[in-house]
Amino acid sequence: MNTHSQPAANSQHEIGIHTAPSFVHELHLISDEQCTLRVCALPTALEPTGEDILSLAGRPATPEQVVLQLLHSGGMESIRLDERINLTQGNKFVVSSGDRMYRFTIDGKPYEWPHRFISGELLRTLAGNHPQTEIELIDPDGAVVVAFNERVDLALRGVETFVSRIKPQTWTLSIQGVLLEYTQPEVKVAEAMVRAGYDPNKSWHIYLIVHGQQKQEITSEFVVDLRQPGIEKIRLMLRDVNNGECDPLAPARAFQLLPKDHQYLDTLGLNWETVIEHDAAAGATRRWLLIHDYSLPGGFSQTKVLLALEIVMEYPAAQIDMFYFLPFVSLANGQEVPSTQVRATIKGATFQGWSRHRSGSSAWDPSCDSVQTQLALVESCLVKELSE
Repeated sequence: MNTHSQPAANSQHEIGIHTAPSFVHELHLISDEQCTLRVCALPTALEPTGEDILSLAGRPATPEQVVLQLLHSGGMESIRLDERINLTQGNKFVVSSGDRMYRFTIDGKPYEWPHRFISGELLRTLAGNHPQTEIELIDPDGAVVVAFNERVDLALRGVETFVSRIKPQTWTLSIQGVLLEYTQPEVKVAEAMVRAGYDPNKSWHIYLIVHGQQKQEITSEFVVDLRQPGIEKIRLMLRDVNNGECDPLAPARAFQLLPKDHQYLDTLGLNWETVIEHDAAAGATRRWLLIHDYSLPGGFSQTKVLLALEIVMEYPAAQIDMFYFLPFVSLANGQEVPSTQVRATIKGATFQGWSRHRSGSSAWDPSCDSVQTQLALVESCLVKELSE
């Protein structure tokens, strides 16, 4: 939603006030179909009426005009032209000519709205405006999350049905570059290490890195409180590594890639590894290429992820299909990316699978396709999601 702030002096001039009070009320006005929010200033000495709100919006004080006050506690109230307004209950107002009203419900409660469009932000206000509130639009195809800055067209259907829910707060912890998301703020280091693909039973130096503080050595039994400000990451170093031995954090090589794949990944300077997952219940073995700290373009909820590509036994005769991310990725506005509901468990962590398949002129060609061309496909799919 676009917000256009107006200087206090200009807003006072609109209603004929020429004093310079020490304190002012900040009023938010929505007066068009685009749900544009306009900020105005009103002296505290003035007890505004519905007529004053219309004046601020540049509208005449005529009976067909509609003034609605959006309440901090949720819902809204209609304001008469001569009615004095209690601004402690809400400082956000919607004005309209009132020649047509659009009906919808939130959690079963009916509303009438004077504009064709309503934004996700305004729906959250009507639902009570809890910081973690998420609004879903219910239609025949199922529930769709309405993003904060998204506008819903109320003219497309009959009575729109919305439901609100309190989305659990999440916290993020980085372990050796692997981003882990939690709905609980207290995390045992050993559990986080397993999710990130590290064995906590090995001999590790474990460091907690907090912004503005010296690094703190901790144990795998330490419980990290992610509510504390400044927590950035956990760094791991193997103990008792002698000169001449391998890098303590050398990536796993459970199977060999093609020489051209190996060379291409190393040329890019990527931190990658290969792992094999055995599913005893399903009697299946899956081979994975993991690329750490894979950068995503701006516009997504994450900036870097752990990218997984499944390298089937028949590769390159058989294609590399789909791709997987850890942690899960959505658009920056909170909207879920379509066709990302597939899940895969790798090294104890659950990855988000993107169902993107080659077809037509893009069909897999064993003579020229490889990890390099699959990474190009990943990049093009990401760009496509941002352009749609």
